[in-house]
Amino acid sequence: MSLYELRRSKQYEVVGLLTTVTSDYDRISMQGVRRILLEQQPVGGMKTTEANLQKDNRVLATLGSREVLGLRGPGAGFLIIGTAKISTSGDQYDLIKKKFPWARAVLEIAANSIEQTI
Repeated sequence: MSLYELRRSKQYEVVGLLTTVTSDYDRISMQGVRRILLEQQPVGGMKTTEANLQKDNRVLATLGSREVLGLRGPGAGFLIIGTAKISTSGDQYDLIKKKFPWARAVLEIAANSIEQTI
C-alpha cells in the first residue's frame, strides 16, 4: 500500500519511513536509484521554484532511469513524494558545487515515499 493511500485511509498513523541504500553501490536497494539523485539536485536558476518552496515545501518529483528494469521491460520511472528546500551553504552544497561549478544552490529532497510507476 502506498504512503498516499495509507494517509488517505486515516486508518493508520505513519510515524516514519525506511529505505535501504546499498553500501557497495550507494543506491536505493529496491529501485536502484542513486542516493545522491534522491537527496540533492544542483540548482542553476529555479527562482520561481525557490519562491514556491518557501510557501509550501511539499513536492512530487519524478525520476527515470534506463539502467533499472521497469515493470514492463528496460527503463523505470519513480514518483517521489516528500519535502524540499534550496540550500546555499553546508556540506551538501559544497559537494554539489564541486561537481557542478555553475550551481548556485542545491535542491535537497527528503523523501516520504518512493513508488515505481513504470
